[in-house]
Amino acid sequence: MFPLVDQLALTSVVDNSYDIFSPGGKFGAVTVQRTPVPYPLGSSRVLLSEHGLAYHLESTSGSEQREILLDFSLTCSTLTNNYQALKVDPAKTDALILSHGHDDHYGGLPEFIRAFQDRFRPGTTLYVGGEDTFAHRWAVKNDGLKQDRGQLSRAELESHGVKVVFAQEPAVVAGHAIVSGRIPRLTDFEITPPTARVEAKSGELVKDDFQGELATAYHIKGRGLVVISSCGHAGIVNTTRHFQKITGVEHIHAVVGGWHLAPYSDEITGKTIAALREINPDYYVPMHCTGFRAIAAIHRDMPGKLILPATGSRVFFGA
Repeated sequence: MFPLVDQLALTSVVDNSYDIFSPGGKFGAVTVQRTPVPYPLGSSRVLLSEHGLAYHLESTSGSEQREILLDFSLTCSTLTNNYQALKVDPAKTDALILSHGHDDHYGGLPEFIRAFQDRFRPGTTLYVGGEDTFAHRWAVKNDGLKQDRGQLSRAELESHGVKVVFAQEPAVVAGHAIVSGRIPRLTDFEITPPTARVEAKSGELVKDDFQGELATAYHIKGRGLVVISSCGHAGIVNTTRHFQKITGVEHIHAVVGGWHLAPYSDEITGKTIAALREINPDYYVPMHCTGFRAIAAIHRDMPGKLILPATGSRVFFGA
């Protein structure tokens, strides 16, 4: 049911930080390329970072190649600047995936769609996990302050020729990628953000449980699964185990992305890292909202498995 690919090149188009000193090269079975500052200055675009996340996913299976854009950062200016700097051509896109309806993942999408609609392939599809992708989202702070997180308009996207598909069940995207569908919540320590709210039809702000959040995975020939989370509100352990169950593939080659541990306690972070250690992936690539403590714990306990995140990094998995 689920495809095998020979190779996946995963590019961090936008992440929270850029580090010129992050090491590149061969790390065991994977290769990491870093994007340097262009000299002389002004000779090409300089990468930008912000509180947001965007990926370019390029996979090959035999002679077949696919390109997917996953998440679209906070602002279109940063997104499109980095696409150009990294030589990512949206015209080659086979599909779009949006993990969930938070502005640091969809913020750049509407303007990007308007700017590039004439360059997309006919019938370009945006995969989302559920109707709540288009809900009005809020954050309610501990002091009661309400922060409007905005709302993505499905009608606006469709008016520019994008086809929206709801993947509430696991599905194959562009013949290569696997999206999770709804992720069961099985652990007793992984939680959704206590401040997150979604606006009900009545106007009441109710707790946001992110039932429509998608994760993405690839099954790499001879390696196992590469699991790609964006914020991981369902829990990165729940997400990884879900992909093991639906694909029947036990071995995890890499766990990549945002795991939303930064705001949580040392206890939750510790239990999450311990559970990941039991799953025993070959590599960890923690990004975005994962947080320093989780990255430090991986570096302390499993240094040979840690690939440091950075805007402009490209990680090659597979042959």
